[in-house]
Amino acid sequence: MISDIKLGTNLYRFPGFGPELEPLIQFVKRSEEIGFDRIRLLDHVVGIVAERHDGIAQTPYTDKSTIREIFTLMAYLSAITTRIHFVTGVLGLPQRQTVLVAKQAAEVDILSGGRLTLGVAVGYNPLEFEAMGSDFKTRGKRFEEQVDVLRRLWTENDVSYDGEWHKFKDVSLSPRPIQRPIPLFFGMGRTIAPIPPDVVLRRVGRLADGWLPIFKPDAEGQAAVDTVNAAAIEAGRDPNDIVMEMTLNVTGLDKQQVMDEIRRRRDFGVRSINFSLPGTSAAEHLEALERLGEMLYAGGD
Repeated sequence: MISDIKLGTNLYRFPGFGPELEPLIQFVKRSEEIGFDRIRLLDHVVGIVAERHDGIAQTPYTDKSTIREIFTLMAYLSAITTRIHFVTGVLGLPQRQTVLVAKQAAEVDILSGGRLTLGVAVGYNPLEFEAMGSDFKTRGKRFEEQVDVLRRLWTENDVSYDGEWHKFKDVSLSPRPIQRPIPLFFGMGRTIAPIPPDVVLRRVGRLADGWLPIFKPDAEGQAAVDTVNAAAIEAGRDPNDIVMEMTLNVTGLDKQQVMDEIRRRRDFGVRSINFSLPGTSAAEHLEALERLGEMLYAGGD
């Protein structure tokens, strides 16, 4: 095993496996039992009928996807696990009311014993924003103000705020989370455009505790990392304090190939890896989890 990097699984394929809850619960429990450090959970509040909307058809999550409410699910999972860390991958933050997110995340952090990383992003689907009564066009600037509001509510006892989108006086969260503040990891990019614009990368460098890029650990990806690091230094931050978590799709890979890809990402600066597994059913996905566990945790490395 490679001991200097955290390893995790995800629930990304479960929306396509149907409404049964038990296989999902089994997958999370087995991920913890096998030894994985983290598990990512998907967030979409509503699905859309993609074929009726030109330009949105690329979304993998539609009206036919079973996507559970993320805070409710994490609260439940925190009671049936003891060690595994929950990562929202990712929460569409500008769609949501910020103070309520602060409260919900704080409660999950408490219930889980401090096992929450809140992965957040600006979102990409205007139909979801419309359904939730939020403005799609201002989401980037609003996102940055939301990050500030969240951190203040998680760390300060008496908060007043006079921003462009948030105005309140003398409020507090009680109880506040165990982690003060809860780590905020920024998600960005899509399969059709994995390298995000520089404005998004610079936002990571200025504001994020970590990030969840979907690009490859290659020269193009390195240019994106360099942009993040430069923005961090410009903001007076140490780039080494910003944790990078990447995904590794293990479909078709043998043990040596998996280990080589882990090392490749570690050498690239990744400190946490989220594994994407094959399978067209929940049962096949669970089998793939067991095979990966045998590769990573059986007999050492």
